[in-house]
Amino acid sequence: MNKTQIGIADMQCWVFRKAQKKWNMSPSECADIFKKYDLLGFISECYDLLHVSSYQCALEDVEEILRSKGVAV
Repeated sequence: MNKTQIGIADMQCWVFRKAQKKWNMSPSECADIFKKYDLLGFISECYDLLHVSSYQCALEDVEEILRSKGVAV
């Protein structure tokens, strides 16, 4: 893995863990949402923009995507 790929994986893990805690979900429940809405793909695709802010900001972007799709977490 190169440095960027490591950064992407790190951000994906942290945002997932922050979401799991904030949404009070089990790992499998949270993983189902991340998979269904390709949230890891979003983080990967937008990493260049997301990594200049905090993980909290990235989680807020993820939540905005879910709201736009009618998902309440």
